[in-house]
Amino acid sequence: MRLLWNSKSLFANFTRSYYKFDWIISSSIVRAKMEVKTAGIIVIGDEVLKGQVADQNVNFLAKKLHLLGIKLCKVSIVPDIIEDIAKEVAEYSVRYDRVITTGGIGPTHDDMTYEGIAAAFQDTLLLNEELLSFWSWFNKDPEGMRLESSKKMATIPKSAKIIYTEMPRTIVPVGKFPVVTINNVCVFPGIPYYLKAIFNSLQGTYFVSSGVTFHVRRLYLNVFESAFSEHLTKTAKQYEKTVVFGSYPKVNQSEYKTLITIESQLAKDVDDALASFKSLLKTEWIVNDFDVLSEAWSSTKDRIDYGNLEVTFIENLNRSLQLVEKVFEDYRPEEIYLAFNGGKDCTALLHLAHTIKNKRDGDLQQESPPLTAVYFKPKNPIPEVEAFIQEAATRYKVNLITEEGPIKEALGRLSKTEAGKKWKVVLMGTRKADPIGKNLQHFQKTDDGWGNLIRVSPILDWSYKEVWTYLRNFSVSYCSLYDEG
Repeated sequence: MRLLWNSKSLFANFTRSYYKFDWIISSSIVRAKMEVKTAGIIVIGDEVLKGQVADQNVNFLAKKLHLLGIKLCKVSIVPDIIEDIAKEVAEYSVRYDRVITTGGIGPTHDDMTYEGIAAAFQDTLLLNEELLSFWSWFNKDPEGMRLESSKKMATIPKSAKIIYTEMPRTIVPVGKFPVVTINNVCVFPGIPYYLKAIFNSLQGTYFVSSGVTFHVRRLYLNVFESAFSEHLTKTAKQYEKTVVFGSYPKVNQSEYKTLITIESQLAKDVDDALASFKSLLKTEWIVNDFDVLSEAWSSTKDRIDYGNLEVTFIENLNRSLQLVEKVFEDYRPEEIYLAFNGGKDCTALLHLAHTIKNKRDGDLQQESPPLTAVYFKPKNPIPEVEAFIQEAATRYKVNLITEEGPIKEALGRLSKTEAGKKWKVVLMGTRKADPIGKNLQHFQKTDDGWGNLIRVSPILDWSYKEVWTYLRNFSVSYCSLYDEG
């Protein structure tokens, strides 16, 4: 065993020397790359390798690291075997600035992460009393007793350090959670709920921005790679020193067939490379970004997880999404309609509803019936608003019903139609700041004379500022009259 770890040290020395030599003899391009901090992720667990558990952490961590300007270089999945964990940790800790391990720190016999890390650094394991106190409290050990499960979770490498992260009290009542680090290795639990909260807490302290920004542009094309591969190869070669191109075909996708990503540390290089590539393409191949609504759910998750949004807005947004999803879970599509007049609030609501529809269609692996939107047409409609309503109906592929006259009378007529007889719920973009919104609840029966409906107001708690934050940060197209004052 001693010989094995001496060979690790030899490997470490060689690796450091190799990278130092590479840095000396290479051009300024390599020097620029050396300024970027690097990271590696080691996923630990037999359950992942056997397909019993689907990893949800790597994608989250990869995006977070990318936003911090930290280059994720490699991801490994290893079994619950001490030697395998040790080998991977030893190699990663030399190669990368930050190493993240996930999983294998629970109380059962097959949780071997701490043992593997200790072996990687030729360290010994020690029962940490401070950590034991926390886990005894967390696991609700009987008073005065230290259960073996708590002792196992508190037995860590002797040279390890403990960082206490600030956590929401909804996750940990005391508001703090211990994270074990040793050298440049940070040990995370495998449960995504805790992992995400811990990383968010460590962001800016343990995981610090490298000062490098990865500028990314996306281009959606309605043709497959064979149509433009020569153009892509030519442009990639032209900018190979500073720009990285990615090409990702999509099947069973009606809005586009290939996604192109263009990335660089230099924004100008990205823009130049994008312009150069587009100049070689046929105009009809290019799909406008805002038309790609099939990515609504994934892009919403990305903005919530990785965007610089205020906590209160994220809370309101998540609540709104949950309210809309509850409606879709409790009622059939034909029992729901959305009141839509082209205003900013109901436009935000329409996009929310589409986002949840997009999520559910993905979960069920099939497309659900289109949303129904009802436009109560006023006596003197504004042409620009009318045009936007039609445009939105086409873009979101909703079943638009237009009925003239005062809303109450129009609703009375619609309630007698075949479609109207099935309606049970109306989604409304009402907010508390509105004249009729002050005393409303999220779910509330309509008043007498307005039909036997449940009125649902998902954005009831949103402020004026939050509506515009949503429209602009989530690339929601709204009526152009708002920009004209």
